Amino acid sequence: MPELPEVEMARRYLEERCKGMRIERVKVLDEGILRAVARGAFANAVQGRKVMGAGRHGKQLFIDLGGIYLTVHLGMTGDLVMLEGGEKPPTHTRVMFAFEDATSLAYDDPRKFGAIGLSSSVADFVMTHKLGPDALSISKREFMARAQRSRRAIKSLLIDQHVIAGVGNLYADESLFQAKVHPLMSADQLSQAAIERIWVEVRRVLKASIAVDTDFRSLPEGFLLSNRVADRPCPRRNGALRAIKVGGRTTIFCPTCQTLI
Repeated sequence: MPELPEVEMARRYLEERCKGMRIERVKVLDEGILRAVARGAFANAVQGRKVMGAGRHGKQLFIDLGGIYLTVHLGMTGDLVMLEGGEKPPTHTRVMFAFEDATSLAYDDPRKFGAIGLSSSVADFVMTHKLGPDALSISKREFMARAQRSRRAIKSLLIDQHVIAGVGNLYADESLFQAKVHPLMSADQLSQAAIERIWVEVRRVLKASIAVDTDFRSLPEGFLLSNRVADRPCPRRNGALRAIKVGGRTTIFCPTCQTLI
């Protein structure tokens, strides 16, 4: 599933390819992808509006249409694809946005776990959906406060979008590996120093992935993401990686580097 770095790449793609362009037509091919808005009302609200820019909060994309925001959640398999005039759309295109210059933006989603909708503002969407602070902007103080009042496993806390928005399974594992914290450690039992390390590493890991355009093979040496498989060698050469379930999610960690106290 796309996490914050992948969604940030999509935001930059939209900014580069769509900013300043006017949407002439909207074609909803699968109404089931729309969130709390009917096909006709959605098309009427979007058609004729200019793309002013693109924003992001956690894993959620926002396309500023001047007075209204198009909200896009990529889910597990969603993708946004720009098409030149006459170019065939992807097989699983659910919504098409046709621009005035004959280019189009296709929302492609084979498994239909994503969603598209409308919102009056980013702040309203975040409040309505009770999203936590964005993982790249949350302050150390706020992060520590949220961790210290929870008895949940730190891995479960990190991937809860109501606590911190943007971190999913892969980046939670990487951040905890870099911070040398066991994924099953109860958040309220962690030392202040450990919580601060996690806050630092979450931000560092996300920024590192963005810097290499989410190409895990290009990440610095010592990262899990380029070889995140159980029984493979620990990047620090401290034995083999292990897989466990935390909150129903497969979790990869190093039992030597990340001890359960």
